[in-house]
Amino acid sequence: MPVLNEAQLVARTLADTRAVIGDAELIVVDGGSGDGTPELARPYAHVLSARRGRAVQMNAGAMLARGEVL
Repeated sequence: MPVLNEAQLVARTLADTRAVIGDAELIVVDGGSGDGTPELARPYAHVLSARRGRAVQMNAGAMLARGEVL
Protein backbone atom coordinates (compact mmCIF):
# COMPACT_ATOMS: atom_id res chain seq x y z
CA MET A 1 0.00 0.00 0.00
CA PRO A 2 1.69 3.25 -1.06
CA VAL A 3 1.32 6.08 1.47
CA LEU A 4 2.41 9.69 1.87
CA ASN A 5 1.48 11.86 4.85
CA GLU A 6 -1.52 9.73 5.81
CA ALA A 7 -1.16 9.98 9.62
CA GLN A 8 -4.82 10.87 10.12
CA LEU A 9 -6.06 7.77 8.29
CA VAL A 10 -3.35 5.12 8.18
CA ALA A 11 -3.87 3.40 11.55
CA ARG A 12 -7.62 3.03 11.13
CA THR A 13 -7.31 1.97 7.48
CA LEU A 14 -4.70 -0.66 8.32
CA ALA A 15 -6.61 -1.92 11.36
CA ASP A 16 -9.72 -2.35 9.21
CA THR A 17 -7.68 -4.03 6.47
CA ARG A 18 -6.02 -6.35 8.98
CA ALA A 19 -9.45 -7.33 10.33
CA VAL A 20 -10.48 -8.43 6.84
CA ILE A 21 -7.28 -10.15 5.67
CA GLY A 22 -6.18 -11.69 8.96
CA ASP A 23 -2.56 -12.87 8.92
CA ALA A 24 -2.01 -12.17 5.22
CA GLU A 25 1.06 -10.16 4.32
CA LEU A 26 0.49 -6.41 4.42
CA ILE A 27 3.19 -4.07 3.12
CA VAL A 28 3.14 -0.29 3.44
CA VAL A 29 5.58 1.70 1.32
CA ASP A 30 6.12 5.24 2.53
CA GLY A 31 7.15 7.91 0.04
CA GLY A 32 8.82 10.25 2.53
CA SER A 33 6.06 11.25 4.92
CA GLY A 34 6.84 13.98 7.42
CA ASP A 35 3.87 13.40 9.69
CA GLY A 36 4.67 10.09 11.42
CA THR A 37 2.82 7.85 8.98
CA PRO A 38 5.46 5.06 9.02
CA GLU A 39 5.48 4.85 12.81
CA LEU A 40 1.69 4.63 12.92
CA ALA A 41 1.67 1.88 10.27
CA ARG A 42 4.29 -0.39 11.88
CA PRO A 43 1.95 -2.17 14.33
CA TYR A 44 -0.17 -3.36 11.39
CA ALA A 45 2.20 -3.96 8.47
CA HIS A 46 5.75 -4.31 7.26
CA VAL A 47 6.83 -0.74 6.46
CA LEU A 48 9.52 0.30 4.03
CA SER A 49 10.55 3.55 2.41
CA ALA A 50 10.92 4.35 -1.27
CA ARG A 51 11.24 7.39 -3.46
CA ARG A 52 8.05 9.38 -3.75
CA GLY A 53 5.74 8.30 -6.55
CA ARG A 54 2.91 5.81 -6.52
CA ALA A 55 4.43 3.53 -9.20
CA VAL A 56 7.86 3.54 -7.53
CA GLN A 57 6.30 2.74 -4.17
CA MET A 58 4.07 -0.02 -5.56
CA ASN A 59 7.01 -1.63 -7.36
CA ALA A 60 9.11 -1.53 -4.17
CA GLY A 61 6.33 -3.27 -2.27
CA ALA A 62 5.83 -5.86 -5.00
CA MET A 63 9.54 -6.72 -4.95
CA LEU A 64 9.35 -7.37 -1.21
CA ALA A 65 6.10 -9.35 -1.31
CA ARG A 66 6.31 -13.08 -0.65
CA GLY A 67 2.65 -14.06 -0.96
CA GLU A 68 0.92 -15.64 -3.92
CA VAL A 69 -1.41 -12.68 -4.49
CA LEU A 70 -0.57 -9.00 -4.91
